[in-house]
Formats: sequence, C-alpha cells, structure tokens
Amino acid sequence: MVRLSASLEHLHYDDKVLLGTWFLTKAINFDSYKDAHWWALARLASRRPLYGSQHNVIPSTQVEEWLMSILELDWSKQTMAGFAAVLMASKTGDRSIDVSDELRDKIADKLSKSKIPESWKEILHDASSLKQEQAAKAFGDSLPAGLHLI
Repeated sequence: MVRLSASLEHLHYDDKVLLGTWFLTKAINFDSYKDAHWWALARLASRRPLYGSQHNVIPSTQVEEWLMSILELDWSKQTMAGFAAVLMASKTGDRSIDVSDELRDKIADKLSKSKIPESWKEILHDASSLKQEQAAKAFGDSLPAGLHLI
C-alpha cells in the first residue's frame, strides 16, 4: 500500500503532503520497512513526476522542511535517506518547484561525507542523468529489456 500510494501522482499536493509526512515519520521512527518508506517519500516528493503534471508537485517549501529533517540523519547507516534527499532536491531548472541552491549544496556536501555513490551527485544537479539502474530504484521497477526512459 505504501508503494501504491506514493505512485499516485495525480493526487492534489495537499494529500501528498499528508502522505509524505506520514512516510517521513515512519522512515525516521520505526525500524520496519524503512527503505519502502524512504522510497515512497522520494517518489511522492520528487521534483520530476514520472507521468503526472507539475501542478500537483509538492511545494518546495514543504519539501525543504522535510529535507532539513533528513539532513540530520546518518546517511551512511540509512543510504535510502540519502537517495530520497537526492530525488527530492534534484534540479529541474523550474524555480517554482526547485528547492534552494543552498539546500542542494548542503545535500551534495553530505553526500560527499557519507561515502554514497558519486553518481547520485549527478542526479542532484541534473535529474535527467538517471542511469537505468538508478531509474529502477527511483521508480520502483525496472523497465523491460530494450525500453529506455528518455
């Protein structure tokens, strides 16, 4: 149910905020299914929807609030928290939905200190650079052989 609700991109952003707050609380405070909750938060708060409209993207002010909480965690122990932060803060070039450059720089700095894959920094500064295995992780499923996201 967690993955399903995170994939409903046509939900109004107010509903997404409720779900996102719940996912974040579960990911931080409970041991069971942490990775599923981090994935769900990342998918729900992503700056680049897979198929939905950008009109229903969660406002950047809310995402920045969540990111501040995520920055306080130890990403070397919870790598999915770092991956969630990357997807939530990835730059789109649209100032109305992008998080601040200062916050993105803090995330990039934390990525360096946490010894998380260098390729994640590329996603942070350009989400179109998602490699096939990263896209599978971000979107929850791998594509059939021969199909590629453009």
